[in-house]
Amino acid sequence: MGHLKGFMNMSHRIIVAAALSLVLVPSQSFAIPQAATKVSVVDSGKILQQLPETKQAEESLQAIATPLQKELNRMNAAYQQSVVAYQQKAPSFTKTVREQKEKELKLKAQTLEKFQQDNFGRGGTIEAKQQELFLPIRKKVLAAVESIATQEEVTLVLEKNSAIYVTTENDLTFKVLDKLNIK
Repeated sequence: MGHLKGFMNMSHRIIVAAALSLVLVPSQSFAIPQAATKVSVVDSGKILQQLPETKQAEESLQAIATPLQKELNRMNAAYQQSVVAYQQKAPSFTKTVREQKEKELKLKAQTLEKFQQDNFGRGGTIEAKQQELFLPIRKKVLAAVESIATQEEVTLVLEKNSAIYVTTENDLTFKVLDKLNIK
């Protein structure tokens, strides 16, 4: 029996030693080695602002938006005048005439709102034209960023404006500007 007790003590010591060694050994020694991640940033706003294509696209968009905005302003002024005229004359109208004028005002308001939504709202004329004009420019910038990132072996590129702190050597903005031949 003394033998069995000695064996149990020895087994207990080995188990405790093994458990302690697992706890005391740094966890990095068990980690699977991973490729180093290189992160850089780019200021896409600065790049887009300096591209001549951006200025041309903005001018084209403005050429479309200006007449639409003038028409919207004209329609809004006409509607406002109709409302004021109705308010001034409403007391003298019969119930039938008042209802008819209110119906006309409601129709004008709906027409105005539809014009605004169709042209300036989500999915409207201006947004569609903006997508059409700026998508090729964004693709051009993205291709330049991807090219520089590949050359520099960068695995992740973030927007500079969303970073809290960035060293200048991690900023790819000027390299992208050079790639796009922008001085």
